[in-house]
Amino acid sequence: MSEAATQSELSLVLAEVRAMRAEIQSMDKKLDIHIATTNEKFNTVEEKFNKVEEKLNAVRTELKTEIQSVRTELKTEIQSVRTELKTEIQSVRTELKTEIQSVRTELTTEIQAVRTELTTEIQTLDEKVSDLSDRQKVVDSRLWGFIVALVGAIVAYLVKLSFFDKV
Repeated sequence: MSEAATQSELSLVLAEVRAMRAEIQSMDKKLDIHIATTNEKFNTVEEKFNKVEEKLNAVRTELKTEIQSVRTELKTEIQSVRTELKTEIQSVRTELKTEIQSVRTELTTEIQAVRTELTTEIQTLDEKVSDLSDRQKVVDSRLWGFIVALVGAIVAYLVKLSFFDKV
């Protein structure tokens, strides 16, 4: 039979629960920091993309001005520049999409790892609580058995005194 949980054992379990709660909060803070870092990366990528777009817009404006002045001479060259710029833009977009997908995959993996770890911790705590509950039930049943035996003994003693020990 298992023994009754003492106050110190319950305090130890409570301390473990608090420590685990602190650890979970720490993990949550780390996850928040990681999410903020990822958001900063997304913002940096978007800023770079905006700068590239601004540069492209400036180049287009300059090209339009030059085209108007020397249209016939630069027609083929402009076409090659446009093709090159489209390829470069497509390359940048492809790189950005790949980077975004990589970060998403990394975040998903890390979140899943944290969820798995938290689930394991919660299951462990649940098992400990269940074990303590079972121990408490055993202690309660022993106590009630003792109380019933004590009351029975007292009643038997009073009956003996009342009926058999007359002076």
